[in-house]
This record gives sequence, structure tokens and C-alpha cells, in this order.
Amino acid sequence: MPAPQKKTKARIKQDIISFLDKTSGGVDQKPGKHGCGMLHHNALVLATTYNDTPRATVLEFFNEGLTIYIFGEPGGKIANLKRNPKASAVVYEQPLDHGKLQRSLQIFGTTELINVRNNAKLFNAKMKKWNLLSVGKKLLRPFLKEKNLSGKAADETVIKFLTALNIIKFIPQHIILKEYHPDFSMHKYEWKK
Repeated sequence: MPAPQKKTKARIKQDIISFLDKTSGGVDQKPGKHGCGMLHHNALVLATTYNDTPRATVLEFFNEGLTIYIFGEPGGKIANLKRNPKASAVVYEQPLDHGKLQRSLQIFGTTELINVRNNAKLFNAKMKKWNLLSVGKKLLRPFLKEKNLSGKAADETVIKFLTALNIIKFIPQHIILKEYHPDFSMHKYEWKK
């Protein structure tokens, strides 16, 4: 088994950002008939806790450098983060392929909840950046059709749904990058803020 390659803190950080860039969601400029307007890559598993009760949720995510943004519907994960902003997450390449180098991240950090009530400007900027109004319209199409909504009424319903969301801004403090090699060796690198 080869010895792990020595990496500087800057190189580890860059490798982590490259991995996040490759695995996070993006805007699909030309969605087909069955596309929602988002490029889906890998999901993230977000772990939250409250009163010693853990909760893990699989979510799509976006990143800007090391900072991760997750759009979350009201529910248990949001309630947990309001009480305890500390969280951890895992991102790993899919599907598993032993024939090539694959990576995974364990991320530990703190979160901030951003919504239209506490920071409308930032919330709207992120919604626009990741084209979520168009995505919302596509995803809510069956609901809008069922309710017989179109035009302005449909747009207002989509906006009402989207503005009920929170953006979870996940700020890493510690990240463990694991690299799994075709010879079944695993190298581990750590980045700390």
C-alpha cells in the first residue's frame, strides 16, 4: 500500500473545494422535458441533534468554496438547527467504483438559517443564483394543475411555497477528506479553520 501523499493545508482545502464543486447541484441551462432546471449530482447527508436525539436527512446542496447552502422545508432538521446550530454532514461519490479514485467528506461546523424574514436580500439572491423559481414551478406543476392554478395565481403559489423555505448556510470548522484508491488503500487528510 503506498504511503499517503503529503499535502499542504492549502492543497487539502483546494481538493475539498474541487470535490464540492464536482458533487454539488447546479443550474441546468437547458432542461429537457423531464428536467426540473437543476443539475443533480451527489446528495449530502446532514446530521442534526436536539436533546440527544440525532436526525440525518439526505439533501441536495450547493457550495461557494467551502460554504455549503442547503434549501430546507420547515420540519425536524430546521427545528433542531434553531435550537442547536452545530451540525455535521457527509458527501460521498456515487456510484461506488473500486476501479477509480473516489472521495468522501466528513464535515463538522455551524449553521445559520436564512429566510425572507431575517435576510430577504440574501435569500432572494441565492434563489436567483440557483434558478429556484423555475425549479419550483416545475416541481410544483402537478400540485398547481390539481388546484387548477395558472398564470399569476400559480406564480404567487410557487413564491409562497419557496419563501416558506429556509436556506441552511453550513460553515465548516473541520473537514476530513478521505481518498479511496483502486488498490483498496485509503488516505485521510484534515482541514481545520
